[in-house]
Amino acid sequence: MKHVPFRASLGAGILALALGACGGGGGTTTSTPATQPPAPAAAITAVGAGNLVIHPSIDTRFCCAMEAPLRLTETGGGNADWNFVRMQVIKNGAEIERFELGATSISAAGYTRVSANSNNVRVPMLRLNSQDFDRIDLTLGFTDIKDARQFTVAVPFNSFTDVALSLTPASVPDEGHEAPAH
Repeated sequence: MKHVPFRASLGAGILALALGACGGGGGTTTSTPATQPPAPAAAITAVGAGNLVIHPSIDTRFCCAMEAPLRLTETGGGNADWNFVRMQVIKNGAEIERFELGATSISAAGYTRVSANSNNVRVPMLRLNSQDFDRIDLTLGFTDIKDARQFTVAVPFNSFTDVALSLTPASVPDEGHEAPAH
């Protein structure tokens, strides 16, 4: 009888146990592919549509009121409800101020629905208190009508033409409102 070194026989034994634990190989397994959620029907992009206009605030608790003209374009052929406009003021990488218009304010301004294949400019009025910041992030929130899926759209800040200063004081109620027509 030929002797097999202990290490080799131990290794072969472990390999045999491992193969046995796997079901001996040779079998096939089937897996059910994960069901992906349906693609939303609405596809919305948002960009600045002109100058941001900064007004002195009538309300002394706040620095400024800011008109933010936004071009909303729907290209997916679906409808969406507009839920919010969020403005985050950032300094040194940290959020120092946030203002949000909710669905009630947006609806009061007549902007509830973004229709299929539409291309419109909307001008929400936002409240701004900080005067020393590095950037402003604008995010819009929507709900796809087809499947109630919620999604957000970032507005590139560099898509605004410029920043204009107005000497006409303005005020933004706590819930915000639509900027006056010019």
